[in-house]
Amino acid sequence: MGPAPLILLNGYPGVGKAAVASALQDLIPGSKFLENHLLIEPVAALLEREETGYRDLRKALRAPILDSISQHTALLQRTIITTYYQETLENSDISLHEYLASAKAGGRPFVVFILQCSPEENIKRLVGRSSTWKSKLSDVDILADIRQICSLYSFSEHGYGAPEVWEYRLDIEDIRPEDAAHRILEVLEEGPGAVGRLSYE
Repeated sequence: MGPAPLILLNGYPGVGKAAVASALQDLIPGSKFLENHLLIEPVAALLEREETGYRDLRKALRAPILDSISQHTALLQRTIITTYYQETLENSDISLHEYLASAKAGGRPFVVFILQCSPEENIKRLVGRSSTWKSKLSDVDILADIRQICSLYSFSEHGYGAPEVWEYRLDIEDIRPEDAAHRILEVLEEGPGAVGRLSYE
């Protein structure tokens, strides 16, 4: 058996990525959920999002973690679940390519789920969530602007396909995080043969 998958949930801020990822971790024995904001908070403590160097520092902080995911023998035997909000913008670095490179370097299947819901539901969820993360978006006006201006990045729309990237879209408008996690698990178990297993015990 080869290394376990790297599963990435992409979606707008507040859509419920972390809740779905946590529920998915509960369903996959031995899996680990790497909360994206664990990698953002140290940067947010030092620089404001608009300041020069913010993105560079975030990238520098991600690098050793992604290297470990691709190289550490203990981690290669675990399914890693993580989250990210990746928009498509001209002349903008696509950070998700770093996650793809990590998966490829470790021989992991790279499986991406784009989580979708309506702008109205997205705002409702943003308002209703509680968080101690400084880096989590809480301004509904900013979210509304993001949803008007930015589209979610899709690997398949930019020339990537299986088996390099397994990408799926999941509408989570009317379902609980636990139900979304079960649907993801069904895809992982019944979908791409390249995913193979989900984790070693």
